[in-house]
Amino acid sequence: MIDRSVRTESMNKLEVQDLHKRYGSHEVIKGVSLTAKAGDVISIIGSSGSGKSTFLRCINLLEQPHAGKILLNNEELKLVPNKDGGLKAA
Repeated sequence: MIDRSVRTESMNKLEVQDLHKRYGSHEVIKGVSLTAKAGDVISIIGSSGSGKSTFLRCINLLEQPHAGKILLNNEELKLVPNKDGGLKAA
């Protein structure tokens, strides 16, 4: 059996701070924050069209949020322009 109560400083921590995402004038994510540490189990529930998939796509940098921060082990994840005119994760 795995003892999930033991945590060390080297374990991963994901933080989402005040995330916002909109499509045109329709804001689908309005200031969502989350902290998850290694071993945590998180459920995201909501009605159809409430922004669950969009939230996960923003965390994975498949979509760019309009505001807020995504941090992994206290380092900000974001999309930045690459030399070919596209975007890359940084």
